[in-house]
Amino acid sequence: MKTTFTETDGRLVIAVEGELDTDTCAQFQQDIAPFMDRKNLAVELDFSKLEYISSKALRVLISFQQAVFLNGGSLKITNVNDTVHEIFNLTGLSSSFLTE
Repeated sequence: MKTTFTETDGRLVIAVEGELDTDTCAQFQQDIAPFMDRKNLAVELDFSKLEYISSKALRVLISFQQAVFLNGGSLKITNVNDTVHEIFNLTGLSSSFLTE
């Protein structure tokens, strides 16, 4: 798993590449931790190169989303492949995270 951060004008794009699973989830959580308390931050998670996401990683995303919202920001996930999209559908999280 590799994460790339691009921030401009209060908008943060986090591109995630590879697999976001039990083994890589802790690193991802560390990577995003500095942004959890930022005020009014618009976050876009670009999943165009994400191949898989685990239930543990989904819990990390839910916590991240809650922290961002509590600080007046927004979070959306874009560029999701069919496999990852199906995981969001099966867990009922599509409407909470995904943009069409």
